[in-house]
Amino acid sequence: MLCWRPLGNFTERLNAPLLVIHGGAPDAQKEAEFRDAIFQLEMPRETRIVWNEGEPVGAIVTAAGKEGVDLLIAGALEGKDVASRSFLGAVARPLAKQARCSLLLLTHPQIGPNPFRRIVVMTDFSECAKTALKNALWLAEADSAELVQVISIHTPFMEARAELGAEYEKPSSAQPRECLSRRTRTREEEEQLLRDFVATAPACSVPVESKIVDTTTGFAACDFTQLIGAELLVVPAPEHVEGAVSSMMDWALQVIPCSLWIVRES
Repeated sequence: MLCWRPLGNFTERLNAPLLVIHGGAPDAQKEAEFRDAIFQLEMPRETRIVWNEGEPVGAIVTAAGKEGVDLLIAGALEGKDVASRSFLGAVARPLAKQARCSLLLLTHPQIGPNPFRRIVVMTDFSECAKTALKNALWLAEADSAELVQVISIHTPFMEARAELGAEYEKPSSAQPRECLSRRTRTREEEEQLLRDFVATAPACSVPVESKIVDTTTGFAACDFTQLIGAELLVVPAPEHVEGAVSSMMDWALQVIPCSLWIVRES
């Protein structure tokens, strides 16, 4: 199931039922406004409105859980950009941290079809990241996208720790390569992991490129995403990670370069 999306024919692409969730008590005037919006957006007339009283974010998350929602879709921004940076709104930020299902935050929602032409997928080489890439490739084909760019982040600190063997011993040849993805890596190891990661992706008619972003902070990934003109950033949210996403991807919950799709393992 999906919650309301201000995004053209997204539900048709997903072939999924649609519902609207409102964090508040039932209200005749609000329902009339919702029904008018549903008509204007050419959404199905039978679209159901779910009302849930309480603090907005908690009410939405609770209702989504009860309704078995797989993907929440919401607006991402409030107010104006600052120094070409966009900041998540007061509802979007806690929603990203509290939602237990996948979440799509739209920076510039519009009426009508709005295909994503350039998509960036961040990876931490987890199983959840594989799912995120698979979903991104499916959407890229559905939207006839121009490019899917897969990136990983590598820092000088990671390199230094890897060379010193500070976190784990280097896995033996008998250990699976997945062990390498959970330890501090040299850049050479990062390159090999990225090649292997992309190689295991499903076949896709859209060009797929990969790149390591060398940086001291994750914000360089934000700059790169903006530089190539990406319209969607896809990040994995493995269940074992504390918080909404891994620490090197947390910048995306502060400064959002484009629409953001947080893909959860569940």
